[in-house]
Amino acid sequence: MATTFIRQTIQKALVLSLFSLSGFTIVSPSFAASLDLSSWDKSGDVFAVPSQATLTNAFSDGSDDASNYNVSSNDPTYINSLETFLGLNSGDLGLDATEGSAIKRTFNALAGDVISFNYSFLTYDTFSSDRAFLTISNSVIPLTGSSLFSYTFATSGIYNIGIGVVDVDDTFGSSILSVSNANYQSKSVPEPSIILSSILAGGFGVMLKRKHLKKA
Repeated sequence: MATTFIRQTIQKALVLSLFSLSGFTIVSPSFAASLDLSSWDKSGDVFAVPSQATLTNAFSDGSDDASNYNVSSNDPTYINSLETFLGLNSGDLGLDATEGSAIKRTFNALAGDVISFNYSFLTYDTFSSDRAFLTISNSVIPLTGSSLFSYTFATSGIYNIGIGVVDVDDTFGSSILSVSNANYQSKSVPEPSIILSSILAGGFGVMLKRKHLKKA
């Protein structure tokens, strides 16, 4: 008898919940989190703490500048190895690029997720135009000046995200890229079990309200 009563109660709750769905909304949860830049993979001259990363194309001995702008005591990475590190094809960073530094991380992104960060690109190279960049899988996006950068993922998937700086035409004259306030905002889809629980809760709520009205 008890089992039959429980089954009938659940069935009634489902029926009532279906009739009440027009006024019942399930809101997809979302979250925003700061990214720990010190945990990203590194190649070349990179110094990173959780809130900021500084990348240069300066050699550790200071031989490429009147002042030594190196921040980690590591030399920059030659371009072929840097492109391999970022998962790029040879020449993707430019046929004129010679060496540089980068950080990278892999994201399992959902459509509509957003990655953002502030950056500042400063160059001391007066002979050629060094470049800063962002890579999203095989796409290379230039970063110029100082600004807030934001990118929304159009489709769900696994993305390799890289940020870096390269020397152009030569290995003289250094440039510095600073990255800070990196954030990731994601929208997730409720599990089917969560949706069913919400429907049942709505149905039981309607039943209890009706019983209360009858007693009143």
